Amino acid sequence: MCGMRNIVRDSPITAPVAYHSHRQCCRISLAAMDEGDDEERQFEAADDAEALAREKQRITFVPDEYWNSKGGRRSRRTNTGSTEARMLSLFSEIDIHDPITSYVSTGEGSFDHRKREPEPFNLVPSEFLAKARRLRPIKPEPTASSFSSWIYSLYSQAIGKEEERERGKEVEQEVLDRRRAAFQCIDNKYLRKVVSNWALIRNGIEQPEDRPIDYLTIDHLRVGGVPLRVSPDLMYQNRALSKVLIVEIKHTKMFVPTNLWPNVWAQLWCYSQIEVARQADSVGVIGEVWCDEWTRGYRVKGGREPGKCHIMLRASVRRDPRAISYDRFFRQLFEIYSGSPVPVIEGDRANEHPRM
Repeated sequence: MCGMRNIVRDSPITAPVAYHSHRQCCRISLAAMDEGDDEERQFEAADDAEALAREKQRITFVPDEYWNSKGGRRSRRTNTGSTEARMLSLFSEIDIHDPITSYVSTGEGSFDHRKREPEPFNLVPSEFLAKARRLRPIKPEPTASSFSSWIYSLYSQAIGKEEERERGKEVEQEVLDRRRAAFQCIDNKYLRKVVSNWALIRNGIEQPEDRPIDYLTIDHLRVGGVPLRVSPDLMYQNRALSKVLIVEIKHTKMFVPTNLWPNVWAQLWCYSQIEVARQADSVGVIGEVWCDEWTRGYRVKGGREPGKCHIMLRASVRRDPRAISYDRFFRQLFEIYSGSPVPVIEGDRANEHPRM
C-alpha cells in the first residue's frame, strides 16, 4: 500500500473523532438540539451535552425477552436509553464506548494480549492518488458502492483477510432483522414523539431484499456517460435550519481506526452530491460502525438458556463533506475512477457554503 505515516491535520480522512455509546442521563432537551428554541434552553442543552461527553456512552440493543427470565423490565429500559443516546450521537455530539477489545496480532492466529490503542488510518494523499491512477478500473460501474469498493481495493492488502472473514459469516434472519431495527430506530415516528424538526427522508435499510434497489441518481456525477446511482442508508433533513445529515453504516468486529476507512468517506462524499444535500445550507455525513456480541448461555430449570445476541454501536464519526481537503481528495478520486471531470455547478449552495 502507499506509504503509511503520520500526516498533517488537514488530511482528507482525518477528522474530529466521536467514539460513542450509552448510559443515557437524558437531561438534555432533544428539542433544544434543533437549535430552534430560545437561547436559555440552548445553553442548558450545551452545558448538559458537555458534561455527558466526558463519559463514553454505551449503545446496546438487547432482545425484548432478554431480561424476562430474570424478573424485570431492564431490556425495555436498556433499549429506550440506547435509542435516546443514538439520537444524541446523530444530532448532537457524545462519546461512544467501543465494546470490542482489540489485541495486537503477532502472527497467524496468535495475539499479544495488550489492548491496541485507538489510532487513525493514515495515508499520504499524493501517494494514494498516484496508486489510484495506476490501478484505475477497466470497466467502472456507475454506483457509489462500486466506487467505494474500488477505493477499498487500493488499501485492502493491509486488512483484507480479516475483512473477508467478516463478510463471509452467515447470519441468522432474526439477527439481521434486529440489526435493521437498531440501525433505523431514529425514524419519523420517534422524531415526532420527541418533537424534533428533523425528518428521515431516505431509508435505504428498509428496502425489501426481494425487489430491485430504489436508487437515487446524481446527474452531474457520471461514469461512462451514465448518472451515478446511490442508495444512502439513512438521510435526515431539517427544513427549518436547511440542514441535511447522511449516515453510512458498517458492521464489523475488525479494529476500527479513529477516523474510520477511506471507502466509507468515499461513499459519503457521493451521497453529499445528492440534490437535496447540495441545496442545503449545511450538510454533515456520519460513518457508523456496529457489531454483534453474544452473551453466554446459562442453566435454567429443566435445561439451558442459549446466549442472546446484542446489537452494539462501536463508533460514530462525523465529517463535513464540504471541507476543502475532504471534497478535493474524493473529487479527484472520482475523476480517476470515472475517467471524466466533475463539473462545478453555478448557483450550487455547496459552493456558497464551503463549511458547516
